[in-house]
Amino acid sequence: MERIELATRADDSPSVPAVGSVRSRVWRWVGYDVAAWTLVALLFTLQSAASTPGSSFARGFAVQMAGFIPCMLLTPLIAYVALRFRLSESPDARTIGAHLAALLVFTIGGGMMMGWLEWLLPWHAAMPLSHAIRTSAIHYFGVDTLIYCMVVAIVMTAAYAHESRERTVRAARLQAQLAEAQLHALGAQLQPHFLFNTLHVISALVRHDPKRAEQLIARMSELLREMLDNSDRVECTLAEELAFLEKYLDIQEARFGARLRVSFEVHPETHDVQVPRLVLQPLVENAIRHGIARRSAPGTVAITAACADGTLTLTVRDDGVGLPVHGIVREGVGLSTTRARLAQLYGAAQSLVIVPAPEGGTICMIRIPCRADLITRTNTHVNAGVNSEEVPAC
Repeated sequence: MERIELATRADDSPSVPAVGSVRSRVWRWVGYDVAAWTLVALLFTLQSAASTPGSSFARGFAVQMAGFIPCMLLTPLIAYVALRFRLSESPDARTIGAHLAALLVFTIGGGMMMGWLEWLLPWHAAMPLSHAIRTSAIHYFGVDTLIYCMVVAIVMTAAYAHESRERTVRAARLQAQLAEAQLHALGAQLQPHFLFNTLHVISALVRHDPKRAEQLIARMSELLREMLDNSDRVECTLAEELAFLEKYLDIQEARFGARLRVSFEVHPETHDVQVPRLVLQPLVENAIRHGIARRSAPGTVAITAACADGTLTLTVRDDGVGLPVHGIVREGVGLSTTRARLAQLYGAAQSLVIVPAPEGGTICMIRIPCRADLITRTNTHVNAGVNSEEVPAC
């Protein structure tokens, strides 16, 4: 069984943040801290000014700032304790002890600092410094406790939100890498399948037309070289896919001669549309092998491509023997792999339908988004599939 492994890329590996990056983040959060508490002080000042007409706004703002500067200075300590000792459903004694210690520092130390700052204001009531500090620490103990809990809650919420976003990004990156690895594995399955079937075609010409067989071997080497040179590409333009298909059809036309006719009807605006590599070759091979090769009369395989309403429709039609009327028709490697690749790339936005042609033969139709740009891997629907009730088995 083939195993799919995800290689870790250099840009996905964890790295130590640069000193400049850490410093800029620290200053950014310091700015948030200062701005938040300054805004709180401003709101309290406006409330006080509204309730006391004629009071000095500047003096009121200075008083409020004296009260909230300790909160501004001690918030980084609270944030560190909140992140270092996460409160969970069952916190241990170490976590509880750390938060109690930080709470005492914030309530008592912050209250004492607040009393000292208010005592420094020139219009403050004359009282001893020790009395001002003691009174402030006792008076604001309850409020400071609530502020401590509020800051811890805000820090924990922000931390969990950040971690959730990081997990989402990592999951999306791993999902995209898994989808890309699976697409490469599915594409790799087509290469030996294509090689063996093409060698079978050439072997039929070796005895009665060695020169032609030699030419086809050279053509096959061109095809294989093109496949290997672009083996890391999941998609290509429709023009590139058609150029590859024409080389493949040269080999098939050499085998069947006048029994095989091929026609193309491709609108010019579809040439730059992105399609999965080797998306048409399995369908054309299926039409020749199960439709044209099973009849003695000449047959035609028609390939059409058109964009309408944001959807690219690729159609491979043959006038061969058609689908069996009774019995279960099983998909081979080419069709099953193509179906899996389409589901991997486009999810529910794609379809692959194989139905009998009204005039005889078979129609194989693919619909995918009509996009000229490369599909972003992070938007890949890894688990999306095609409704088996809507798509006939083939």
